[in-house]
Amino acid sequence: MKPPVVARIEDDVLLDSRRALVHATQRWMAVADIHFGYEVHQAKKGALLPDFGMPQIEQTLKALIADHLPRRLILVGDIMDGSGSAEETLNLLACLQPHVAEIICILGNHDRPALRRSWPFVETHREEGFLFSHGHHFKKVENHATDGDAVHITGHEHPAVSLSDGAGLRLKLPALVRELIAQSRERWILPAFSPWAAGGAYASRTVKEHWICAPGRVWRHAAA
Repeated sequence: MKPPVVARIEDDVLLDSRRALVHATQRWMAVADIHFGYEVHQAKKGALLPDFGMPQIEQTLKALIADHLPRRLILVGDIMDGSGSAEETLNLLACLQPHVAEIICILGNHDRPALRRSWPFVETHREEGFLFSHGHHFKKVENHATDGDAVHITGHEHPAVSLSDGAGLRLKLPALVRELIAQSRERWILPAFSPWAAGGAYASRTVKEHWICAPGRVWRHAAA
């Protein structure tokens, strides 16, 4: 079995090329914007899409848990795609539950009441030095941050970086963004975990760097 491909982006914090952030000593793993059931939700609106996203998401999450053995799996919002995928998303959470001691679900703007009625959600979550929220109410949550929250981890933005060879070839890849939000505080924006989420550029004058995730590779890309 091949070892996971990771980059160390901070002390004890690893970014797996499969778009998961892992803290090796605190033993948590975080992913954002799964948008589970996207193809099901779209089919109920009349769009026919290939049924590959849900099996891929489940298999990848189980593989990540097996590789990194986290105590807590932190799902940083937009776990479901829409109200039409609540049943499928509940089934996913139930399938993951035997593989990890704790699943923490953070409320995102796509997480509908049909899911929230059957599974506990929180607005925010804290680990030592880290504050988690989905990011759709970033400023509101940030107003309640404490001195101990050195890093605010969010999703929501679906950040990606476009690369070009100068000869017409362009490639867009998901990325983690590190952004300076105060003298000693950062925001880390997770790449979207959904294979359907192409993402886009995240524009901010305070972006420090991007960490690009590609199949079998993850690397640092300095901000422009």
